[in-house]
Amino acid sequence: MTYFAQITTLDAAPYDAAEHEAYLEALRRAQARARHSYFDQHIVRMDDGTYWVADEGAYETLIEDLVDRIVHTVDAGQSDE
Repeated sequence: MTYFAQITTLDAAPYDAAEHEAYLEALRRAQARARHSYFDQHIVRMDDGTYWVADEGAYETLIEDLVDRIVHTVDAGQSDE
């Protein structure tokens, strides 16, 4: 089950149907990438209502700055254990 948390900031655009579709597309990308990754996939919401997927392994230091913008995390599908 997927939960969506609305992030509100002073500069954020209101949540609408187009943003919801953008979120769902980011979720699909995150799920597809997570299946073949050893790292969690974070869906990050920007102030303009767009979303992007950050691979924890590629953006490890950047994630600390964006942690408040993460609206959902898809667990990694691969394990090195």
